[in-house]
This record gives sequence, C-alpha cells and structure tokens, in this order.
Amino acid sequence: MEALAEYFKVFSEPNRLAVLEALRQGSLNVTAVVEATGLSQALVSKHLKLLTIAGVVRRRPEGSLVYYQVFDRGVFRLLALAEKQLQASRQQQLTALQSVL
Repeated sequence: MEALAEYFKVFSEPNRLAVLEALRQGSLNVTAVVEATGLSQALVSKHLKLLTIAGVVRRRPEGSLVYYQVFDRGVFRLLALAEKQLQASRQQQLTALQSVL
C-alpha cells in the first residue's frame, strides 16, 4: 500500500499535472513544456525529474536536447477516472448540502 500511496503523490501537485497535460500531445523538450505550461524552466525541470524518477515519464536524449514523453499513456485514463470520481463526490456533497438547507 505504501508504494501505491507514493505513486499517487506524484499526481498531487497541480504544476506536475500541467506538465503531464503538455506531454499528452507527445514527446517534448523542456523548452516546449515551458511554452505549453507557462511555468519557469527550473520548475518544469524539477517536475520532469520527479515524474521520471516515479517512472511516469521517460527521457530520450537527442543530440544536445532531451525529450520527455509519458511512459504509459494509461496514466491519462487514470487521471480522467479520478476527475470523474471527484466530480461525482462534489455533486454528492452539493446534494447533501441542499437537503440540509
């Protein structure tokens, strides 16, 4: 269970999710991720390193550049499922709140 909890921590940072969303379109270098997200180069590099260590992203050197891509695109299905669950939970909370008021 601890390994699973550690894996999910990778997705607990909004900027990291933005980096993943940028990589949804395919392999990008740091500069392209910076342009896509509006985040600083240092922040993008930090998050790409963490995503690589977690095994979510892989890096591919190509000349003087390094390209990053999502290792398993199933991660996007996981995130979509989590978002759907979050929406359902929020709807349930809203319904419960409305019944009290």
